[in-house]
Amino acid sequence: MTPADLKSARNALGLSAEGFARLVRVESGRTVRRWESGEREIPGPVVVIVEAILSSAPVRAHFEVTLNPEHERRSR
Repeated sequence: MTPADLKSARNALGLSAEGFARLVRVESGRTVRRWESGEREIPGPVVVIVEAILSSAPVRAHFEVTLNPEHERRSR
């Protein structure tokens, strides 16, 4: 996955860099922006998570609360 691919995937998921950082459990959006700029290598587990979310409806459903915090509030 290239830095541009990661940025496209994040945008397709409708996430800010901060939101994506929460999804993949890294400290901040700054880390995500470094991956997207090519300054840092994208970790393999992040690639796997992104590819799984983009290619599988059940995986997207599993992560829906993280991707859409409003869903969590409505389901309570």
